[in-house]
Amino acid sequence: MSTVLLTGGAGGLGRSITQQLLNSGHTVIATLEPGGHTLDAQPNLVTHELDLTDEAGCQALVQKVVAEHGGIDAAILLVGGFAMGSITDTDFAAIDHLFRLNFQTTYQVARPVFEQMSQQAKGGRFVLIGARPALVPSAGKSMVAYALSKSLVIQLSEILNAAGKDKNIISTVLVPSTIDTPTNRKAMPDADPANWVKPEDIAELIDFVAFGAGKMLRESVLKVYNKA
Repeated sequence: MSTVLLTGGAGGLGRSITQQLLNSGHTVIATLEPGGHTLDAQPNLVTHELDLTDEAGCQALVQKVVAEHGGIDAAILLVGGFAMGSITDTDFAAIDHLFRLNFQTTYQVARPVFEQMSQQAKGGRFVLIGARPALVPSAGKSMVAYALSKSLVIQLSEILNAAGKDKNIISTVLVPSTIDTPTNRKAMPDADPANWVKPEDIAELIDFVAFGAGKMLRESVLKVYNKA
């Protein structure tokens, strides 16, 4: 049984990934937004409310997980946010806001987890969530803060791979197109959700990448677009 630290466990994508990992027999330690949505109690599921912009809190959580479970096999870091806005619409406050939501929340968990994995003979696996606008400028031009913040997440994954090369630490970024969630269906009522990516499919892919034959993959960025 592997131990997985997962951030954003109660989000639209997080719920599907949490359930997939539990169904596969893993222990999941999921962070939840303080005062936000919760997860129903299940065997091998542990939840912690935590503001991931609190660096000391993130470090304390990683230490607690290691003390209680003996290590961390995989970290799946999902927490983030989104906003539209062109360059002319986007001041630095908007960039800073999404920097905190998308990059800071990822980095402040990844850093202590990387330190722990470096001490484990087995190393470990990171799975991060990128965004197509971070790779495609024509898409990013209408959501500048989002694209810039997610580009840092993608670069972080590259750095984790470089730093973890001799430690059996591997990081992968999944870059989905539009995810089929109730929020997106409401926001885009005229779109065809059959072209989008289902959360359950992303969950299966993450399980495959972290624990299945996908462990052999060394591609840093996996594009999960379906037909969107």
